[in-house]
Amino acid sequence: MSQNRAALAVASPPVRSTTSPLIPQQATHVILSVRDDLQRYGLERMLGAVDAAGTCRSFAELSAAVDAVHDPRTDLLLIVPEPADLDGDSVLHRVAAYGVRVLLLLPDTRSVDLDRVASVAGASLLFSDGLDAAALGDMLGAMRAGEVRIPAALTRPLLELAGRGAREVPAAPRLTPREREALTLVVDGLSNKQIGRRLRISEHGAKRLVANILAKLNCPNRTLAAARALREGLCGHPAAAPRGPLAPPAATHAPASPYETGW
Repeated sequence: MSQNRAALAVASPPVRSTTSPLIPQQATHVILSVRDDLQRYGLERMLGAVDAAGTCRSFAELSAAVDAVHDPRTDLLLIVPEPADLDGDSVLHRVAAYGVRVLLLLPDTRSVDLDRVASVAGASLLFSDGLDAAALGDMLGAMRAGEVRIPAALTRPLLELAGRGAREVPAAPRLTPREREALTLVVDGLSNKQIGRRLRISEHGAKRLVANILAKLNCPNRTLAAARALREGLCGHPAAAPRGPLAPPAATHAPASPYETGW
């Protein structure tokens, strides 16, 4: 029976979508982009076992998945990226810039191209090696709450990458008082919606404010922006203090999971 279903998955047209009716209450509606047929089918089945998941529409081609992302019900795009998907002119970067949550499913630490992965603004990262429904459900729930999660194994390499970028752009960014206030909230792990409430502006206004901060800091995502802010003392966060170019920010708490959350 399982062989027959796998064969059907392989035989399906590359851009055909499938919709799985899962639990609708507070559910996360997912667009899945995976070129490998068997891996795509396996992720569909795994999402079907996740309570936090809602509908799942799956595509073999990223371009078709991006078209589907325009559906207002979409909460996030889960993608197993090919090298070309992380190129600077890839449609994936446009999706991230529109504010759609992106989850990159990576094979393992050895095969991660940090420069390319870090260029996808605001993306959460997850390893496919050993992935199960519980871990995937935890990630979906965190992302729905506005968190950006990164495996702990990649935290230091990403901070070192941020340090190299700081040496290339040594001039301190000119942030307005409002931007410094928002940057402090980014460091604290607040989502755009939470930042908007704290600053008494709309979520759209908060998103635009954070985008301006990322541009001024020359950082592709919130993780690297928070790292630079803490390292160079760019905000009023109590942990912010000038540091060496490769030193990580001071830890304010011990992570409760293998992920650094809230960035």
